[in-house]
Order: sequence, then C-alpha cells, then structure tokens
Amino acid sequence: MKPGAMAVILLFGAIFSGTARAEDDDAPWLHMQTQINFDARSSTVDKYENNLRVAETEIGFEVLLHEGIKLYLLNDLTMLLNKRSPEEKLKFSQMLEEAFIVIETDKVSGLPRAIISLGKQLMAFGQGYNEIPLHEDTLLYELSRQAEVIGMTVELPSHFFKLVDSAAISVFESGEGDFKISHEKGMSIQLKKNLSERMATEISALIKQNPGSDHLEKRGSVGFVFQNKDGSKKIWAEGIVTEYRPESENHTVGLQVGASQKWGPGTIVVETEYIMNQATDLTIAYNLPVGSLFVLSPEIRWRKGSSENFHDDTMIAIRAHLETQANAKHNLLKGRLRRG
Repeated sequence: MKPGAMAVILLFGAIFSGTARAEDDDAPWLHMQTQINFDARSSTVDKYENNLRVAETEIGFEVLLHEGIKLYLLNDLTMLLNKRSPEEKLKFSQMLEEAFIVIETDKVSGLPRAIISLGKQLMAFGQGYNEIPLHEDTLLYELSRQAEVIGMTVELPSHFFKLVDSAAISVFESGEGDFKISHEKGMSIQLKKNLSERMATEISALIKQNPGSDHLEKRGSVGFVFQNKDGSKKIWAEGIVTEYRPESENHTVGLQVGASQKWGPGTIVVETEYIMNQATDLTIAYNLPVGSLFVLSPEIRWRKGSSENFHDDTMIAIRAHLETQANAKHNLLKGRLRRG
C-alpha cells in the first residue's frame, strides 16, 4: 500500500474513532491548524522567478486516538503551490512533512511519565528560536534542525536529571524526505534548563551517517533566550559547531545573535548570523499584527559572502502571514504546532 493511501486511512480511522469517544465522554478529539506565507522579494542575486513565492504553507492535524495517544499530520503545500507547470509530478512523501504518533506513558500504562514520538518528525536538536519573518532563508536554518526523517524521540519527564528541566533523545534514519528505511542512522540528545523565569538555555548534540561518506557527521549546539518581565524585549543567541557535514566544509562554526522589542503596534527585530569562512548576515525586520490572524512583516537583509557558496547580496522583502485554527469539541493544542 502506498504511504499516501495509508496516511488517509489513518486519518479517517482516527477521526471516526475519536468522534465515537467524543460522543461518549465529551473528550476533545481534533485540532486543525493552517498557515500561509506569501513573500515578495527583491534580491541582487536571486532570479526573478524566485522573488515572488508562496512559502511555508502548511495544514496540520492533531487527532486524539485514545487517552494519552495522539496522531500528528503536517502537510507542506509549498512545492505544490509553487509548481512551475501542471505536468510537474510531486510525491506524497515530499508534501507530508510530519506524520507521527505521540504516546504519553503515564496516561496509557501508568508508568512514570515520558513522551514517545514515532514516525516522520523533527528530531531533537538545536534551539531554533527566531523572530525573523523569512527565517528559512537565514544562514543557520539548516544547521540548527534535522527534519523529515523517520525516527523515534523520547522526552523524559521534568527534572529527570536533576541538573536540567527536560531531556529528549532521538534515534532516526537519514533517508531525508521519504518513508524508506535506509542504512544511514543517527541519534541526538537535547537538554533544556530554565535558569530563571526569564532565561532558558539549551544544549544539544547530534551524530549521524551520511550516504557516500566515510565520516560521521557531528553537530553541537548551545543557546539561550532571555526576556524582560512583560516579554516586550527579548535577546537570544545560539552557537553551532559541525564536522563532516556534506553541504559545507569539514569543520564549520555558526553563530546567531538576535534581539526584539515592542515598538508601536508591532515588534522590531534585529539579528546577525555568521558562518565561519563563508558568510555574515545582518537582518532588520518589523512584525506588524493586522487583526488576530494576519501579520505583515517587511524585512531587509545584508549578506557578505566570503566563499563560493555565498555571494554578497542585499534583499528587501515583505511577508504576509496568515494563520487559522479550528477545533472539534475542545481545543486539543495550546500554542502552535511543532515547526522547524
């Protein structure tokens, strides 16, 4: 059976079974969230056809299968909407960004609390905090995430290790973007600690095999986020070290430092990023809410390239972000869906 057909069967089966339980005990059973981003850009490097695009357009479902067991599906429609011709073929696995089941052990079996995620998901690595509108174009975006791989993540309970507030361990296969199990494997660990009510820190490490490479790829990350009492001002930073990453030099150091402050009806954001011997970015943006569902964000970025992979560039852009939510019976999900 094809993965697309299997996913549809899982979804409808979950909806019907969840509905039956909802009628019995009025349990919440379904949450749906959509987001659409449209970018208009002017760049001194990119070709014209890349300067108008639909970006990060996603529709996500969270379905309660049983008490303590939930199904998450996240479909990325970006490639579908940006197709250059009707004849262009896309695989279902390319659009299914996340598809995993979450089990809370204490609710299912009475065992000590842990959260187990199984399936195609974002692995536990990197702080990944960013308020820049076009964050997927930033220098550290790919370095700070491990997405679209098949694996398992175990999130241990708070204070499991007395020195940290939470710990997550992931094991995965690195055949990125599909449902095939490959011979290349990897694992990661992520530790988080709240030093105070206003400051949170993160440290993580990742190691994995890559196709065609005799060396193990290694990554390490350290980061923090600090905010003032009312959350109107924030400062964040993250440093990442990599070895034997196929897309870059054998040894890479990346650094991100950013700050935001409420200014008028919106928030002004300033961020700089650096990858050793490759490029430096400076970005200024303004996130302006328009109503409760819509955010309009102008952005300007200056890039100084110092390698053949990056060129000097000035980009002026504006992003229109629309996000909606719908629930059946009750709100299952507080906050936003997991995103990379």
